[in-house]
Amino acid sequence: MSADPEGQALSLSDLGDLLPWCVVVGQDLRIEHLGHSFARHLPEIKAGSCFADHFKMLRPAQQITSYEDLVAIASRLLVVEVEGLAVPLRGTIMESKDQQRCIFEATPLIRSQAELGKAGLAIQDFSLHDPLPDLLFALQARDVAIQEAEDSSHRQQESKGRLKSILDSALDAMITIDLAGKVVEFNDVAAVMFGYEREYAIGRELSELIIPPSLRAQHLAGMEHFRKTGEGPILRQRLEIQGMRSDGSEFPVALAVIPFEYADQKYFTATLRDLTNEHAQRAAIDEAAKQEKLLNRELDHRVKNMLAQIVVLCRQAEGNATVDQEVVASLSARVMSFSAVHELLSRERATGIDFNELVRVCLSPYALLDTEVVTIDGPLCRVSPKAAMTLAMVLNELATNASKHGALAHEGTLQVTWTVEVDDAPLFDLHWRESHEGDKPESLAGGFGLQVLRAVVPHELMGTVSLEMQSEGLEYTASIPLDQVAHQGLSK
Repeated sequence: MSADPEGQALSLSDLGDLLPWCVVVGQDLRIEHLGHSFARHLPEIKAGSCFADHFKMLRPAQQITSYEDLVAIASRLLVVEVEGLAVPLRGTIMESKDQQRCIFEATPLIRSQAELGKAGLAIQDFSLHDPLPDLLFALQARDVAIQEAEDSSHRQQESKGRLKSILDSALDAMITIDLAGKVVEFNDVAAVMFGYEREYAIGRELSELIIPPSLRAQHLAGMEHFRKTGEGPILRQRLEIQGMRSDGSEFPVALAVIPFEYADQKYFTATLRDLTNEHAQRAAIDEAAKQEKLLNRELDHRVKNMLAQIVVLCRQAEGNATVDQEVVASLSARVMSFSAVHELLSRERATGIDFNELVRVCLSPYALLDTEVVTIDGPLCRVSPKAAMTLAMVLNELATNASKHGALAHEGTLQVTWTVEVDDAPLFDLHWRESHEGDKPESLAGGFGLQVLRAVVPHELMGTVSLEMQSEGLEYTASIPLDQVAHQGLSK
C-alpha cells in the first residue's frame, strides 16, 4: 500500500504515529484503521464504521457510495468535512498496490490561529512532512485551480453562445441596455432592422443609435426618472413609436421594455417589431374599403336611376294600355316597391334597416298606411341587409296578392305584426293576417309567388313558414332564428 508520492510500500503496522489523520478503507467501505488524532478527537468513529457515514467530500463535491468512487478521486487534492470536527481536512487518497485498500491521508486545513484554538488541536495532530508532498499538493492545487478557471470560462462561453443563439432566433429585434443607457446586447434581427453591426452597437448609447432626435430628450428624462425612482411610464406595456435606422430614416415600431436585475446590476431589454409592412397593409385595406364604399355608392345611384326610369316607363305603359292594364299596374307597383327598398338599403346598410320602415316601404305602393285598413305593429328591430332583401320579397308577394285577390282588393283589413324572443332560443316571428268578405280559394296551389313565399325564408334565413287560407282570409307566418335577421344583435 502506497503512502507517499514516491509510491513506497507501507503496512498498517508501519503507520503508527507518522500519519495522525489517516484512514484505511477496505473494498466494502469499512474503516480498517484510524490515525491517533482521529481516535482522540472523534471517538465515535471506530474501526468497522462505514467511511461514507462520517466523511463528506467538499472538493471535489462528490458523493461516496462505493469503493470505486474512492479510486476515481485517488491522487487528487481533496477537501473533506468530517462529522464532529470543527475544521475540514486537506489531503489525498492513494490505493494500495494489491488494490484491496485505500488510504486517506490528511492534515487539518487551518487558515487562522483562531481556527486552531476553536478546533482544539495540538502540535501532535500535525505530522512532520518532508517538503515534497507539500510541493506536490501546491502544484496540484495550482493545476486544479487553473482547470476550474478554464472550465468556468468554457461554461460562460457556452452559456453566452447559447443565449446569443436564443436571441438571434427571435422574430423581433431584442436590445438590452444597462442603467447608463449603453447597449450590452444586440441580436441579429436588431442588426438587420436598424443597420448596425452587433460589434459596433455594443457599448454605445442607445439614444444615439435607434432613437430619433425628436424623442431623445424624452428617453433620457425617462432613464433619469427610473434611476431616481425605480419607475418608468413605458415599462411592461406595448407602445407604438418611431425608430431610426443607421441612415437616419425613421419608421414605426412596436416597443415593449422589461426591466430586470442580474448580478446586482439593473438592465432593460427592449423588444421591437418593424410595423412598416403592417402600416402599408392597413393603409391598403383602408383605401380598398374607401374605394368599395365609393363603388357601392355609385352602383346604388345607377341602380336607383334605372329603377326610376323603369317606373316611369311602367306608368306610361299603364296609362296607354288598353288591355292587360291590371298586369302593367301590378308590374309598376312591384318595381316601385323594389326601388323604394333599394333606396332604403342604400341609406341604412351600415346600421341595419328598421323593420317597421321596411314594411311600410313594401306596402306603400299598394295601400294607404296609418288607416283602419292596414295595421303595422312590432318592437324595434334593425335587420341585416340580407334579411331585409329576403323579407322584402316576401312582403312584396303578399302585398301583390292582397291587392289582386285579398284584403286590399275587397275592402278588408290587413294586420302585419312581428315579435322578438330573446330567451333560450331567440326568434323573430312575422305574422301576416288578412280579413275580407270577398271570394277565397278553397286551397293554395301553383303559381310562382306561392313558391317564393314557401321557399325563400327557409332557403335564405334557415326559418320555417306557414301559409294557409283561413275563413277570414290569407294567413302567413314566418319563424326565423334571430341571429339570421338582426343586424349585430337586436336594437334596444
